[in-house]
Amino acid sequence: MVVVAGLSGESYDVDNEPFYTAGSRSVQYLCRDPRGQQRLYKLYRTPVTGPDAIESARQAMLFGRQTVLAAEAAGGSTGDAAEAVNWPIDLVTHEGMLAGTVLPLIPMDFLQPDGRPRTLDQLWAAPGQVASYFRAGLAIRLSDIARVLEERQFVHGDLSAKNVLWQPAAPLAYVIDTAGPKTLDAAHDRLKDRYDLAVLVYRTLLPDAGAGSPGAPWQPSGVPADLDPRVRALFDRAFGNGGFGPDARPSATEWSDTLRAVYLTPDGANYVPEALAVLDRHAGQPASAPAMATVAFGSPTTPSPPTGWSTPQQPVAYSTAPQSNSANTALKVILGVLLVVLVIAIAVGAVVLTGKDSSKNSAAGASTTTTVTTTAPPTSTTAGFDKNTLNKQSTDKTPFTADALLPQSFTDSKGVVFTRRSFGPKDCVSSNMSQNVKTALQNNKCQQMMTGVYLDASEKILTSIEVFAFPSNTEAETLYNGLKGQDQIWDVWCPTQGVGSSVCQANTDTLFKATYSSWGSQEYRYLYESYSLYINLAVDSSLEPNLEAPSRTILNLVGPDNYWKTR
Repeated sequence: MVVVAGLSGESYDVDNEPFYTAGSRSVQYLCRDPRGQQRLYKLYRTPVTGPDAIESARQAMLFGRQTVLAAEAAGGSTGDAAEAVNWPIDLVTHEGMLAGTVLPLIPMDFLQPDGRPRTLDQLWAAPGQVASYFRAGLAIRLSDIARVLEERQFVHGDLSAKNVLWQPAAPLAYVIDTAGPKTLDAAHDRLKDRYDLAVLVYRTLLPDAGAGSPGAPWQPSGVPADLDPRVRALFDRAFGNGGFGPDARPSATEWSDTLRAVYLTPDGANYVPEALAVLDRHAGQPASAPAMATVAFGSPTTPSPPTGWSTPQQPVAYSTAPQSNSANTALKVILGVLLVVLVIAIAVGAVVLTGKDSSKNSAAGASTTTTVTTTAPPTSTTAGFDKNTLNKQSTDKTPFTADALLPQSFTDSKGVVFTRRSFGPKDCVSSNMSQNVKTALQNNKCQQMMTGVYLDASEKILTSIEVFAFPSNTEAETLYNGLKGQDQIWDVWCPTQGVGSSVCQANTDTLFKATYSSWGSQEYRYLYESYSLYINLAVDSSLEPNLEAPSRTILNLVGPDNYWKTR
């Protein structure tokens, strides 16, 4: 074990054996900081001696350390694009020379199962297999990351596919680099970054391998005529079409603002179907426009469901970040009465809502007995935060937004990753609900509901979640106690178009027969309900564990804890 000291004043225990030696400019070692956090130490094969280069690295380290450590202290990423860069968080010097850099480890979401980085060229290799909304969202995210660098006067120098990672669960990116971001030294550096960003956006949006002989620099084969003229204009400037010179290359801010204007609705809540259809055509995909609907199926939801898909996490500093807001008309299918029984569970006072028997796995319509169990109040998520404030509207400071109440993605107990595709706030009472449910919600002053739809990576399983808010935990608990043992009808959300829309479009008999899992819980002043089924409406009891895993897991991740755990 070797100990090295950083400019920050912290020391690092460095492993004796290298972690990676194939790099031409450095040898990499795993190390640990004073708090026991695992880091990566890159020892340069040739120390950096230039004063300007060392100062540039120091400036990047100061910003990186502030960004990374603040996110870690908050319990994880806040979604800010500044956190999507593998910033240096400390520097190691020797006799006035920069000997090495300390970096955070790459987040697991951006690694392949074998531990290798999931680079952007892997997505480019199969564009027709990646949904157009995902590619548009990823292009926006890439622009936002470059925007962070540009606004803080940093240049990357090599924004290439090998230095940009992505994750399949959500349209998010992570930028790495063997040398690290540098402060702006010359116009050439900035213009190269701008060209590289244009290439990343082009090849992410369009399935084009580019022109040129093997080994030659990549060149775009052309900008499709049916692409939105605002995007075409940026590509023309970036690639020198029409006589534009290098100094006309669009900034990251121009890309970010333009891509949002083209592919997102003005409120930022939804993708624009017509714009996605153009990308679909050039990827050989059928056009698909994301949307949401409800289907009455023994689970709680809302009237007039929103049309909308979640967009990639955005920098919190930008007011144009997508919000969960929609009021489009949606498809509703009334299925009739299903028996759903409230069963009080022993877990932080949670109440399980299920249409199953005591094993949670029998056919719809089975009943169970109910028992009430009192438990101790939950412990605090973060030091100094009083969870009792979440029991009353007057003290609950949780924003009623999808980003606050619903995770962007989650991994169920079987290791399957689900990504939020649709969301939106709605009134509590739906016309599809049975009268006893409507009465209970009205009598207990239910205020509003947030809905979300998640699909697994293979797009086979749909999971719907609803979060109801009440004035206090008293009303939420009263509703549960009042409805237990009664027959009930609630609603479930599903897409109106694209993957999952067949759930709403199926006939009643098919929907009744489909295998599903539905669970619910009550916590603080909130009521939660989840619902999972196979999109193809499979009828197979052996599949029930695959549905129960997401429907139960999501209940532990939604609500105000999703917001306050990162504060």
